[in-house]
Amino acid sequence: MTDVKQSRKQRAEATRARILAAAYQLFAHQGYLSTTMPEVAKAAGVAVQTVYLTFRTKAALLEQVYATAVLGPDNVRPLDSGWFRGAVGDSDPGHGLATLVDGVMTIAARLAPLAATMETIDDTDVKALRAEKEALRRDMHRNFIAHLQTTGALRPGLSVDHATDLILGLTSPALYQTMTAEHGWDDRQWADTLTELLACSLLVDRDRTTS
Repeated sequence: MTDVKQSRKQRAEATRARILAAAYQLFAHQGYLSTTMPEVAKAAGVAVQTVYLTFRTKAALLEQVYATAVLGPDNVRPLDSGWFRGAVGDSDPGHGLATLVDGVMTIAARLAPLAATMETIDDTDVKALRAEKEALRRDMHRNFIAHLQTTGALRPGLSVDHATDLILGLTSPALYQTMTAEHGWDDRQWADTLTELLACSLLVDRDRTTS
């Protein structure tokens, strides 16, 4: 009986994963508003009733697609990730910042197609979802900025709030999409440039403080 239950659970998880993958592709390529639940079902190879039973509404499906893109294949929150722990644990703030940017850009690459379509949606549920996810992004970046302030690495005169605004805006999935998809920068080029820009904007000038 345990094996049967486990098999059913595995099948349900596999079905859920197929639906999420199909919805991600459709939302990313033709937009949230243009995508229907029957289209998601067809792309996932399941009955439309299965999509509704699993996710209830299209807005709830979008929320889970977005969450899956954030968590990635390891299903780990950014604040609990190895790269975030490495960023705040690095004694060199420049290296820590580069680690943070690399981790954030990995997420931005997955979120960019969704972020582009979500910003154009005039829907109460989707707006609430977008606000919630932005609040979580701000919380993560604020944690890193607070770490810089605590360790004396934050540039003098720059408040935690303003520093958080800077890193939140510059690391946004929307800007990643603009730089890579529209302007043709590759991921490494954009991550390195972004790290340099943020280092100049956020970090103490070590040469100046030691001279």
